[in-house]
Amino acid sequence: MIVFVFIFGMAVSIISGNKGKRRPRLYADELPEGLGIEKDAAKPLAQHLEKAMSDGFQSNIKNRMLKEHPSWSEKHFDWVFFELKRFFVLSSILKSVPMFSGKVDAVWHEMLMFTRDYEDFSKKFYNSFLHHTPNMEIVPIPGERAFFDWVYLQVFSPARNSRLIWGEFLRTPIEQGILHDFRTKSEGELLAKYFRDGEAAREIQLYLIRQLKNDIREAEMTFSKNEKKPFTRISSSHDMSMLLPAAVFFSIYEHDDYSSHIEEVLPVEMMKSGYAGATSCSGFACSTDHDSDSGSCSGGANCSGGSSCSSCGGGGGCGGS
Repeated sequence: MIVFVFIFGMAVSIISGNKGKRRPRLYADELPEGLGIEKDAAKPLAQHLEKAMSDGFQSNIKNRMLKEHPSWSEKHFDWVFFELKRFFVLSSILKSVPMFSGKVDAVWHEMLMFTRDYEDFSKKFYNSFLHHTPNMEIVPIPGERAFFDWVYLQVFSPARNSRLIWGEFLRTPIEQGILHDFRTKSEGELLAKYFRDGEAAREIQLYLIRQLKNDIREAEMTFSKNEKKPFTRISSSHDMSMLLPAAVFFSIYEHDDYSSHIEEVLPVEMMKSGYAGATSCSGFACSTDHDSDSGSCSGGANCSGGSSCSSCGGGGGCGGS
C-alpha cells in the first residue's frame, strides 16, 4: 500500500512538472514589413524572394499546413513561414545554413510536396535548386549555431516570436576556427569558403565579412585595455545587434565560460523569460524546446544527437514526389 501511494505520488509529480513546462505560445504580433531586414544591402533579397514565390504557392502551403497541423492558428503559421523566408534569405547569403527550428523545418518540408512550385521558386530565387538535406553523416561543428546567430542578428531585427521559434540567440560561443578564418583570411577566401556564389547577395556578404573582421579587431583592442567590465547590459531585446561585439569578445577570450559572461549583458527581460538555454539538443544543429512536437528533421533524421537539416545549393535532397 505504501509502495502504491509512493508510485502514485511520483506520477502526479511528474505530470504536474510537465504541465509547468508547457511550451509558450507564439504572440499574436503583426509581422514586420520587408522581413524586418535591418541592413539596406540585404533588402533587395527580401523583395526578390517575394517575387519568386507566387501568391498561389504560398496559399497552398498555408492551407496544407493548417490541415496537417490543426492546433496551429493562422497567425502561428504566418510567423513560422515568416521565419522560413528569413532562413531562405540567409541561404542566399551563406553557402550552407543549418536548420535550428523544427517548426520552420516542418513548413519547409511541406513546401517540397509541391514539387514544381518549389522548383520554380528555387530557380527564380537562387538560380539553382535549394536542396533540403538531413545532415545525418556530417560531423557536428561546435559554434555553428553561434555563427548563425551572429549573421541572423546582423541582417534581421529579431521579434519576440523569433526567439520562441529559433530558441534564444547568442547562447553559445562562435567556433574558434571561424573566428581564426575571419581574422586571417582575405575577403576572397572567405567568400569562397563561407558564402554562396553569385552577385545578388555580394554587397551584404562583403558587409558581413568586414563587420566580423572589425568586431574581432575591436575585441583585441578591448582586451588590451584590460577592463574588468568592458560591456554593459543592454536595456531591450530589440537591441540584440548591440550584443554582437560582446559575443565575439567572449567567444575569443572567455570561450570556456562564455555563458556566464554573456548573461551579464543580456537584457533583464530575457533573463526573466525562462527561455535561457532553451536549445534542447547539443551539437551542430537541433530544434528547440519551442519547436514542433516531432522535433525532428524530415527524411527520418532526428534532430537530437547533433544531426540537422540544412540548405545547400547542390548534392542530394529530400524533396517530395
